[in-house]
Amino acid sequence: MRRDDDFGSALRSLRQRLTPGEVGVAASLPAVRRVPGLRRDELAGIVGVSEEHVKRLEQGRRRPSIGVVDSLARALRLTSGEHARLRSLAGFAASPEPDGMVPREVTETARRMLDRLTEVAVCVCDASWTVLAANELWHSDVCTVPETPGRDRNVVWRAFTEAGPSVFREPDRLDGFRATVVAELRDAARRYPADVELSSMITDLLARSPEFVQLWDAPPLSGGHADRLRVPSPIHGHLDLDLDVLTLNPGDLRVVVYTAA
Repeated sequence: MRRDDDFGSALRSLRQRLTPGEVGVAASLPAVRRVPGLRRDELAGIVGVSEEHVKRLEQGRRRPSIGVVDSLARALRLTSGEHARLRSLAGFAASPEPDGMVPREVTETARRMLDRLTEVAVCVCDASWTVLAANELWHSDVCTVPETPGRDRNVVWRAFTEAGPSVFREPDRLDGFRATVVAELRDAARRYPADVELSSMITDLLARSPEFVQLWDAPPLSGGHADRLRVPSPIHGHLDLDLDVLTLNPGDLRVVVYTAA
């Protein structure tokens, strides 16, 4: 009989209760499954670790880092209580956001990245995709946001309320980006139920944007953040940029990095 009071056994149980479609990934081969739920390789791909790493975690042969625990919690769609329990089983303190509010502090780690990545454009967003800070290249080459707090600093809000030409090189990239950030916003709303501004913004987006409504009610789809943009530049005319998104924990921050080929 398998125990469910150790990290490895709990992780296996949580993995087996989800299907690939529920987490927005394509099912891996072979199609016939001997056991229910996500396969190790499918979960590993979402989290960004190797299949062998997941195997060792489930077998109790490796201790996870706090970042991996939090990434697993997001991938497995855990509730705040389940997330706290998984942290506890791994030997860490419970979730640092017990009040249900989106963390909006630029952590020391994120600040160091902004200070040291001076040759590429970088911004830091919270879990609701509001820009908290950015370096000089981001302000000059990528985007202009108001200095004062407000929804005009939120990536999702602007993606569904602004008119004008798209900066995405291919139309399906914009579609994939919108689907991805809506799914992430839905997940943030589940994890931070007491955040009034997040709830208010979602309510207003549902009232203003039929496309947002459609994506909000849709099951998770495989997609991703847009990876190629063409942004106007006052100096160069335009810039072709690759986009990569890193998640920092603790703090639940998104570090968005733009690099020219």
